[in-house]
Amino acid sequence: MYRRNPILQDYLLVDAEKIAIDLYRHNELGNWEIINYQAGDTIELKSINLSCLIEDIYEDIVFEAVG
Repeated sequence: MYRRNPILQDYLLVDAEKIAIDLYRHNELGNWEIINYQAGDTIELKSINLSCLIEDIYEDIVFEAVG
């Protein structure tokens, strides 16, 4: 559905089980590209002029140990 929205520029999928985010960005050619972020990366949302460390998004989140 997000791909049909002509106004939407960035779409984030935030992983709930580990530090990982997928950014879907509408590029200049009109195509959607995927950028994968992991721990230590800086996320850039050009559409709203925002850059932040991925750890800032997961601040105060404690993941449960698996197993």
